[in-house]
Amino acid sequence: MEKGLVKPKPKTKLKDVAKATGFSENTVSLALRGSPRLPESTRDLILRAAEELNYFPNHIARSLANNATRTIGLVLTDIMNPTLTLAARTIERELTKAGYGMMFAASDTSVESEKRALLRFQSYQVDGILVYPAHHRKFDHIVAVAEAGTPVLLLAELRGSGLDTVAIDDMAGAYKVACHLLGLGHRRIAMLDGGFMSGNDDKRRGIRRAIRQAGLPANTLIVHNAKGTSATQGYRMMPAVMADPNKPTALVASTDALATGALRWCGENGISVPGQMAIAGYDNTEVSEFSVLPLTTVNYAADEISRIGVARILHRLENKEARLPAETQLIEPELIVRATT
Repeated sequence: MEKGLVKPKPKTKLKDVAKATGFSENTVSLALRGSPRLPESTRDLILRAAEELNYFPNHIARSLANNATRTIGLVLTDIMNPTLTLAARTIERELTKAGYGMMFAASDTSVESEKRALLRFQSYQVDGILVYPAHHRKFDHIVAVAEAGTPVLLLAELRGSGLDTVAIDDMAGAYKVACHLLGLGHRRIAMLDGGFMSGNDDKRRGIRRAIRQAGLPANTLIVHNAKGTSATQGYRMMPAVMADPNKPTALVASTDALATGALRWCGENGISVPGQMAIAGYDNTEVSEFSVLPLTTVNYAADEISRIGVARILHRLENKEARLPAETQLIEPELIVRATT
């Protein structure tokens, strides 16, 4: 053998762990899967032996034998969105606790990228897929995945999709913001709507509902469609918002980031908040609480949605033969009032 080369050791097999511990291969297999059928002391002994022997289970072979990979796919729209990052972290933790792994993809709000991600997940034969959809009106390809036999659960509401859904009720959240602002006497409200590009009009519908119920004219709301959801976008849109001769006295942004950009612009241009302009965001990200002026916002319960979503898709996997009907669960969000209103 050439100097400096290390000869690899033979790969440890299940039977080697069984021989070292004195248990049967079946018992060792149960312990490595965390089976509650075994005493905790037995499981611990086997797991320690497996670690010492550097044993790695052959998940591929097990998947072929059981027709299950114990892997769930997750498609996010924007990996840089702190709310979705929190959701992904919670989803991974919940799946790990249940003995599942997670495959991840980001669509960057592109339907074509989303299609490629779903095809990739199918090629790896994931057991199920969680999706933050890229577009709220273009979802036939997601439905097709479910119809092909892979359970799919949406983490945003797509009306008419007929798919399992666990999501925040964005209409209800925006309605609460609007009622709050109307209750403060505001009669001219601007909206920076980042949902326009993805076909999501739930938040503006919620605001319009509050305006109608207050008996006010439709032009109480002035919508400005944002070409993104960043703070930079919110900052750049403010000159157009304030160019209206009948200037708004309140602004609702569809994300906290957009609202933060608007808040920065107001500070630089002598617009007092909330004196001359009340500002509200959406999502309750960390920056909303620790901004120079803490931001009024709507809480996006990422942890709750993630936990419920994981439990729902795993329940469907455990009851494949039952052919459970699709369900939509919308979680009503909480309005958090802070200094900007």
